[in-house]
Amino acid sequence: MNEFLDLPPSFLLLLSLSLAAGVDFPLTILVLGLSQLLGGPGIPEAAVHPFHWSVLAGITGLYLLEAGSEVSPQPSSIWHNLQLLLRPLGGVLIALVVLDGFPPRVQLVAAFGAGIVCAFSHVLSWGLKLLFFLNPDRKLSSAARMLAEDTLVLAFLILVLERPDLGFALSALILLLGLFLGGPLHHVVRFGFLSLWSEVFGLLSPPVWRDAQELPSWIRRGEGDLATSGIRGLPVGVNNVPGRRGFREGWLLESGSRRAFVFRRWGKPVHVPLDGLFLEEEGSLALARRFSMTAGDGARSALFLQRAAPDIQSHKS
Repeated sequence: MNEFLDLPPSFLLLLSLSLAAGVDFPLTILVLGLSQLLGGPGIPEAAVHPFHWSVLAGITGLYLLEAGSEVSPQPSSIWHNLQLLLRPLGGVLIALVVLDGFPPRVQLVAAFGAGIVCAFSHVLSWGLKLLFFLNPDRKLSSAARMLAEDTLVLAFLILVLERPDLGFALSALILLLGLFLGGPLHHVVRFGFLSLWSEVFGLLSPPVWRDAQELPSWIRRGEGDLATSGIRGLPVGVNNVPGRRGFREGWLLESGSRRAFVFRRWGKPVHVPLDGLFLEEEGSLALARRFSMTAGDGARSALFLQRAAPDIQSHKS
């Protein structure tokens, strides 16, 4: 069972289960519990506190609640933004179950690592879901996407329980790819959180245009293409901005007739000129207001405003 890596099977399982739990925690616990109760492959040296049918019944209710929330954008946004805080605790719980019987110091370190992995994979998973809501594909319904995700997670868990060594190697590869390629997904999750915050607290603190002195310090420290006098900015999200693939969360800056999009990369601002782009509102989505941006060569991208943001009519050419 441990042909490739000289590690205890429990540690091999922990990484893979933490990764799967970040994507779908209820399904991971259900599969793990059913495997243990029905005598299938599972946790080596069964835990002191095994799963019970009553616990799995509660987890089933949690799974149905999560599945129901993902049918439409707004409940899904509320659920997954809440899970940004709670999902790491799921990784800690799995670590305590899988490493039951290990020294407390080992459990503590492993639980911390499992929480990080669980949170990281949840950000990647929720980022993909949120991109789907912001850029809906009429050929793929929410139910079909959710079924495809659960099928992949289930297949991954079956592999992990049967071959922890292969599951560990695959999990390490997925995490490595997510680390290098998941930047846009972190951006879209941050934009989604700010949009939800705006919806909840919009009456008390609605998003407004900020002058130069009110812009974040990382923007003021950078050298942009816009003059500092008369500059103002508004938080936005952009998908496939010219010259940059993927989603970016940042600020729309305006000075006179000149516009630019600026986002932070490695702590430094990156400015993308938007002069010559025609912005046209396509309609209000459930989570944001979407504007198409068309360049002279016909290339298209999209800009997203929070639903409570000021009107953008003044930004049209």
